[in-house]
Amino acid sequence: MPTDDINALQKLLDELRAINNLLNKICQLRETNHIMSTVIAETIAITGADQGIISLVEPTRGEELQTVARNSKSQEPNLPYKVSRLISGWILKNKRILKIDDLDCDERFRGLTSEGGRIKSLLGIPMIVRDETLGIMTLVRSAQKGPFDDDLCRLAGILASQSAQILFSAKLIEELSRKNELLEVSRIKLREENQRLRREVGAGYSFENIIGKSPALKNALTLASKFSTSDAAVLITGETGTGKELIARATHFASARKSGPFVVKNCGVKTETLLESELFGHVKGSFTGAIRDKIGLFKEADGGTIFLDEIGDAPLSIQAAILRVIQNGEIRPVGASKTENVNVRVLSATNKDLQKEIKEGNFREDLFYRLSALTVQMPPLRDRKDDIPLLIEHFLQKIRHRRGMEQLSISPAALDILRGYGWPGNVRQLENELERASVICDTSCEIDINHLSPELVASSGAADVQRLPHGQLQKVVERVERDMIVSALKQTRGNILRTAGTLGLTRKGLKNKISRYEIDLENL
Repeated sequence: MPTDDINALQKLLDELRAINNLLNKICQLRETNHIMSTVIAETIAITGADQGIISLVEPTRGEELQTVARNSKSQEPNLPYKVSRLISGWILKNKRILKIDDLDCDERFRGLTSEGGRIKSLLGIPMIVRDETLGIMTLVRSAQKGPFDDDLCRLAGILASQSAQILFSAKLIEELSRKNELLEVSRIKLREENQRLRREVGAGYSFENIIGKSPALKNALTLASKFSTSDAAVLITGETGTGKELIARATHFASARKSGPFVVKNCGVKTETLLESELFGHVKGSFTGAIRDKIGLFKEADGGTIFLDEIGDAPLSIQAAILRVIQNGEIRPVGASKTENVNVRVLSATNKDLQKEIKEGNFREDLFYRLSALTVQMPPLRDRKDDIPLLIEHFLQKIRHRRGMEQLSISPAALDILRGYGWPGNVRQLENELERASVICDTSCEIDINHLSPELVASSGAADVQRLPHGQLQKVVERVERDMIVSALKQTRGNILRTAGTLGLTRKGLKNKISRYEIDLENL
């Protein structure tokens, strides 16, 4: 083989070895500063330059962000800023290699000098990635070494191009790390904020904040407070509107699980399939409309408490799945082949007689005994007459604050009617009644008899006494009595026994009056 060919191959081999060595070194680095320092040092050594600079630029703004300069001779001053700026500007504009053999004679840069031959020859190379200029490598030689030849220009271009790819990846990693750090800081702040909000919410649902001083309520609160120290299931019973969810929340926030989630689900407002999906989750494609995986409320409540309201309305198949959670701490999402473990305390509530539901085959006996290990009975409002003024003031204060009605009050006559009413809808009905009355009284700022619901006033006889015409006593009494019976039947949804209790009648006496006044129970 001719000597020239051998020399050419040897030169090519040396170049490849130089490129490989550089890539091996910088591939082990992660920080952009270290990568740039290594690249410029190795390139200076390979090309025989006196000094070199790498400048990182922002492609969208053309602004220099970061510069790493390295001199081959420590006593040599760095490249003058004016020269560096003009060279960089030309390369950014033209996006190609700039080769200057003699700075004193180059027509493109009149006014620049070689500083007495110190920066005689220059080589500027754009570091391009994805058609965007990431940075610029500038190499300088003094007059003593002469200009860069074409082979060195080509080699320097390869080194700059390969280095740019690695530098680009390193910058992405640095940016990702920075964003991850910011994300972690945000996550910590969010967790702390959630904990703070949970503490605030928990304080609002403490047993001490539950309004009432009647013995029946105090007994329920004492039991619930004791139960909060346990992790066993609690069944809260009582009529609709007696505050069962309020007790459940107070129990959770007084327990060791207070920093965990509190999740509420009414078991009587969904179809069986949808309720199962809501409680236990589902996998994609498990049923029509399941377009993605979904976690259930039991999983959402992991580490905390789930409150199952109206548990007596849950279908039997759902009851079996709830039993599995209580017994084994396992759930199976709809369509899933495997079970998942959860750590959840179960609180439940019902206004039904579950013992009766068991006899009728509507409720599982084994689930009942699991749910009712601890039981709290919430008293109806009619058994808490002394609490009614306290509750009224509490609800009026909420309305004052929310609607800006600072002078809102209630007349003694209206208060007497509210105290004497049977409240089949309990505390919830009382709150709704006051909300309605506050809207009707509007600017007068005092709730009076005429602002109360007609059926409520009728049940007390107050309105009819005020309008009692002369000579019509028997007729008015009958009309008032009939209206009271109809109103009470509506409130109890036609329950004869409860209506009789509310009106102070016997069951037989109420039936006689229903027949006498021809009250149609089917069309109340």
